[in-house]
This record gives sequence, C-alpha cells and structure tokens, in this order.
Amino acid sequence: MKLKYLALLLLGIIAFSCSDDDDDKDNFDPVAQALIDDETLVEFLQSHYFTPEKKIDTILNGETPLYSIVETEDIIYNEINYKMYYYVDAVGVGKNPSRNDSIQMLYRGFTLDSVMFDQNTSYTSTKSWFTLPNLIPGWRYGMPHYNEGEKVIYPDESFGYENAGNGFFFMPSGLAYGNNGTVSIAPNEPIYFFIELGKVVIADTDNDGVVNNDEDIDGDGDVLNDDTDEDFIPNYADIDDDNDRVRTIDEDVDGDGNPMNDDTDKDGTANYLDDDDDGDGKKTIDEDTNNNGDPTDDDTDGDGIPNYLDADS
Repeated sequence: MKLKYLALLLLGIIAFSCSDDDDDKDNFDPVAQALIDDETLVEFLQSHYFTPEKKIDTILNGETPLYSIVETEDIIYNEINYKMYYYVDAVGVGKNPSRNDSIQMLYRGFTLDSVMFDQNTSYTSTKSWFTLPNLIPGWRYGMPHYNEGEKVIYPDESFGYENAGNGFFFMPSGLAYGNNGTVSIAPNEPIYFFIELGKVVIADTDNDGVVNNDEDIDGDGDVLNDDTDEDFIPNYADIDDDNDRVRTIDEDVDGDGNPMNDDTDKDGTANYLDDDDDGDGKKTIDEDTNNNGDPTDDDTDGDGIPNYLDADS
C-alpha cells in the first residue's frame, strides 16, 4: 500500500513539474528575455577580457574588458530588437559572405560559464561546411563581418587557409537556441563562438540557376521568408518557385543560364515566378493538355512553342 501511495506521489510531482514547464513556455515573453540577455551579455563583456593567447578569461588585474573592444550590431528579428556583440581579430582577404551564402570554417562554441559545447578544428571535417540560411540567426548575422582567406596546400597534401577572417561574436538566446535550448545549452542562454572563415561560396541551394541572394524577393536580406507559391518551401530551396510544374531552371527560355531575365508576357514578373507565363489568362499548370504533369511538351497548334509560352495556342 505504501508503494502504491509513493508511486502516486511521484506521478503527481512529475505532472506538476511538467505543468510548470508548460506554463513557463506559454508565458514566455521574448521581448523581456531579449533585455535580460543583453544585461547578461554586457555584464560578461565588462568582466572578461581577450587574452594574448586568444582566449576569453575573467578580469583580475585591470585588463581591458571585452566591452571596450567589441562592436555592437542592432538587429530586428521577428519584430524583436536584439543586440549582438562581435570582434574582428583579422578581417580576411577574400570574399565576404551574405547571410544567404555557404561557408567553410573552423569554430568553437561556448556558454557564458566557458563550457565548450561544440567545435570544428579541421577544414576536412564534414562539420566545416554550412549554408547560412540553415543555421541559427546569430550565425547569419555574425559571419558577414568577416572575409574568407587564401587556400594553401601543405607538403602532406592537406590544406588550410591563410589570412582568413577570424574573431568571435556573442549572441542573445533569441538569436541562438531560444527558450527551448538544446541538450548542452539551457533554455534562454546566450552563447558565443570563436570563428575562422576559410572559404565563401555564393550559394544556389536548389541549383535552379538563381543564387540564394537573388531569391530574396522582398529585399529584406532574409531568404527564409520568400515563398512565392506558398508551399512552405522558401524559394531558395524550391526547384519550382511558382509551382507551375515547370522547374525554375527550365524557365530559362533564352538559354543563357539565367532564369531571371525571361519574361515571356513582359508583365514585369519573370517566368519562374509567374504562374501565367504567356499572359493568356490560363495558368501554366492548366496548359498541360495531355495531363502528364509536364506543360513543356504541350503544343496544340504545332508551331514549336509550348502552350504555356504561346498566347495564341
């Protein structure tokens, strides 16, 4: 009987604890958390310094605080104001990434109690390549402050980068892992990274002939919120941006490798974003007269122009 009551008591405690966690998430205020995070970061930056060994340590003998050497970036993300703090130890000599490009890099990630939760120390590692839109927002805002380096091949045929951009940046939890956290990062925890940027690739994630930056239709610098056909796949990752069953790369009518300058009906909307390419009032998807899922092979009048590009078909 005692075991039965003990089991019921434990179940009650677990249920109460889970309920408290759920209530905390339901009552979460991201605006207030952003202010808390900034206070935490400023306090840390004022009490720590950048050592000659390129580490971060607690000030004990009047060393120059990090707060005196970092730059501040004001960021509005999801309509919330955040501050990121970054330091450029070396700017680098090559290309500079946008928030939407791919990068090859070395890094070490830390919590503010200096516990390292992740790292990559080799350019040959699978953890060295990233496409920035796939990462947490802090990375997308932090990396454009650095330029790539120069590739060098060593005698053992391994490679690295010299004169690479490097430094560190601190991000609030709202630009990191938020109020969910991860296995090694607590909810609402600011973090920081040391980085070295080896290489930048101007990315075309979906290989459709339109680079990621050009898939930023609204021009706000963020490709994640551009979804022309509203299929929940952002254009930069969608091989058919207007969902007309003609792949974006196949809407390159003039064959110059750039679908952006093809506008058959001259309405100011490129074919790859236009669900009625020829302006005849029929959607391209409905000009698939043989119903095989491919509008490109339907030519009713036999003039060599597919119906979806032929206003007089």
